[in-house]
Amino acid sequence: MKMLFITYDAELDEDVMEMLESLGVNGFTKWDRVLGKGKNSEPKLDTSVWPGYNCALAVVVGDDDEARIIEELRKFSERLEGKGVRAFALPILRAI
Repeated sequence: MKMLFITYDAELDEDVMEMLESLGVNGFTKWDRVLGKGKNSEPKLDTSVWPGYNCALAVVVGDDDEARIIEELRKFSERLEGKGVRAFALPILRAI
């Protein structure tokens, strides 16, 4: 199993959620109004100087689903010219 940690611009929320639903993802944990800065992006701090914020999702999937979901997120990110979406796959060592 893997946990996909996905961050994206809040303006993309509807698109990302629709994509995950179409891929059969029906369980997730979601954080709204996530603040931060990426290595190659402007800060999103929800202030007048650095406006905007992100959303973040944690999705636990089987190893087979991981590649399929990451690939669709990669294609989506490419359409956005690499901006607005990041995804990381982390191993699940234990779950209760």
